[in-house]
Amino acid sequence: MSGPERHQEDLELRHARIEELPAGAGERQRHLGVDYVYRTTADGGDLYLTRFGLPFREHLQPENWHAPEWFASHRQRLLGTSSICRMPTRPIGGLSLDLVVRHSRVGEPVPLDTDVLHRHLNAEFNTPFEEFSLVFELRQGSYGPASLHIGTKHPLGIYSPPDRLAPWQTGRSADKLAVKHARQPGVPLEPDRAYLLLYGWIEGQDAEQIADDFRMQGEERTGFLQAVNDRAVRELALKGFEVADIKPAHIILRRNREGRLLRRHDHRLAYAIVDYELLARTPEHAQWLAGR
Repeated sequence: MSGPERHQEDLELRHARIEELPAGAGERQRHLGVDYVYRTTADGGDLYLTRFGLPFREHLQPENWHAPEWFASHRQRLLGTSSICRMPTRPIGGLSLDLVVRHSRVGEPVPLDTDVLHRHLNAEFNTPFEEFSLVFELRQGSYGPASLHIGTKHPLGIYSPPDRLAPWQTGRSADKLAVKHARQPGVPLEPDRAYLLLYGWIEGQDAEQIADDFRMQGEERTGFLQAVNDRAVRELALKGFEVADIKPAHIILRRNREGRLLRRHDHRLAYAIVDYELLARTPEHAQWLAGR
């Protein structure tokens, strides 16, 4: 077995499965090496839950976070973006889940600056299932140094509302979607449907917020942000990944009880990457997968 078929087998071997399906939870599906539990929602939409989202399946039903009045009054748009928000679910059993909700921009033009475009000429937004597959793969960390781990948010589920949208509402290119369909046959992706990716909120502050809190200015601030960004780029590459638009605002740092930045066992800063729209394998990683 070789090429895409072998690659798919590798993904299936590496990605954690949903071993037990609770009664009435839904239908088991598998897309790009990731197990999902699928259910048609009460509003007629489609909900795909990962193994991380399955224990919170009631919280993630759209009536418990996407109901118009709740959504409008509880969402908090994250700085620097129009497509991502943080919001709590309705409390269930005394527990409210803190979500990061993002609209998939698959098929839309990628708004990168000229320098980034020169380095990543083929950058395209991932499909929802492609993005989750890559995030699971990054979390699994099979490629590169076994001792190196890069944190991410927990991918909980994908929700597609029942509404049908006109082409002008989506901004998607039919040609770009056709290429995605050809590369990912059988993966749910309807051109006139919206797709919302649901992640768990990750505690901490991005590198720019940390620089502000530590009152860094001038060269100290510039040097700190550049060092954090460069480290993330290097270590992502070691694990076989790249993100075309990586920036300090996409890198989350945490503090210990003394207020100092949390460090790993090797004394380097601990961090997590939180933006995956343009997450992609490096050519070396792709070649390694194809040859296994």
